[in-house]
Amino acid sequence: MSLATETAAESAAVHEDDPRRSWAAVFALARFEARDLLRYIPVVATLLLYVGYTAWTLFDEKEGMDAFPALQDADRATQTGPLLFGIALFVCVNRCTLRSRRRGTDRQFDVLVMEPWRRTVAHVLSVVPFAAVTALVVLGEFTRQALRPGAVGHGSLAELAVGPLYVLLCGALGVLLARLVPSTFAVPVGVVGLFVFSVFISAGTGGAEWSRWLSPIVGENGGNTVLPSDLIGRPA
Repeated sequence: MSLATETAAESAAVHEDDPRRSWAAVFALARFEARDLLRYIPVVATLLLYVGYTAWTLFDEKEGMDAFPALQDADRATQTGPLLFGIALFVCVNRCTLRSRRRGTDRQFDVLVMEPWRRTVAHVLSVVPFAAVTALVVLGEFTRQALRPGAVGHGSLAELAVGPLYVLLCGALGVLLARLVPSTFAVPVGVVGLFVFSVFISAGTGGAEWSRWLSPIVGENGGNTVLPSDLIGRPA
């Protein structure tokens, strides 16, 4: 018993003296959790669907007005693609965070040097690679539109960042919900409940202007869009 107590005390002392080693453990755990997320079929399926559909829209020949994109609309068009991918991450990250609770290994983590809040940070960081992939897809999609002949207007960096930030936020919310409500049924019930709630609100308010802000992605009405001068001067 005394040996175990001394070992724990020495480990705690090493942990306090070398914070870089603690953060290295956090990053190592984050890499493991990111690889583990790839074992979940919803994550892989929605990621392949997102990348595949985006690639198909980029290399598909456009006709009519679609062949001459307005970049202030092209940047907002990149926001709808990651919606399903973000929901899949929300569910699967929550399950990864609750893995130890489902398998009854919570007590084993109590003997580790890494504090619970560092494990929580590692779970959040595990979503960063998927947000980076989303950012690359968004960048490729917008770049392709910008290089089309006749493209006009200017894109917004804030609009382009919505997709990757949405994916990152979904993962962080999945971890937060796992810490607040440690149950595997909370996320499916929450997703279905939010969908039903948004449908009833939209139907009950008759599509009111404020109800669209309940969606994670908010578009702009065509009547309020400011057109670039190059597009206004273009002959019909």
